[in-house]
Amino acid sequence: MTKNSPTDSHLRFVDYFGDLGARWGLPVEACRVHAHLYLTVRPSDENEILAALSIEKTVLSDALSFLVDYGLVSHAGPGSWRTSSDPWEMLVRGLDERRKRELPLALSTLQRCHTDALAERRSAEQIGKMLRLVEDLAAIDARTRNLSPVLLRGIVGASGRAARLLDRVFGPEQGRRT
Repeated sequence: MTKNSPTDSHLRFVDYFGDLGARWGLPVEACRVHAHLYLTVRPSDENEILAALSIEKTVLSDALSFLVDYGLVSHAGPGSWRTSSDPWEMLVRGLDERRKRELPLALSTLQRCHTDALAERRSAEQIGKMLRLVEDLAAIDARTRNLSPVLLRGIVGASGRAARLLDRVFGPEQGRRT
């Protein structure tokens, strides 16, 4: 292992993010590259990324194109790349991009399906429930985009701390739906 070789924990984290991305329908190698840049916490040149992740240049190029398109990485000089070291910023950027790409299509498709299914009472009812859920999520999304990142972090952080406290006090199984 050379001085700049990634550690086992670094590679486990990178591979985990590749697997996680795949479960979310994202390109595995793009997620791995993003995780590597996140852990590196400094600009990395393409040769370093290629060597660290043992991927081909075309794979790296595709991964970087995807990450640039999502606004998750940026140039840090010729052949050099960087990403944010703030996980919140990364999450918000990624979710915002998914929202822009998927929410309008989901809403229009469900609205069309619901209208087309009105003659089929049971289908229309089920599609209507799904449509209302997506409309509710869109409304929550629109509202939370108006909150400052600091306030949103505070809300989620406080909610997480409260949930962990409730788990310690009542046990993690208490209050769960069956």
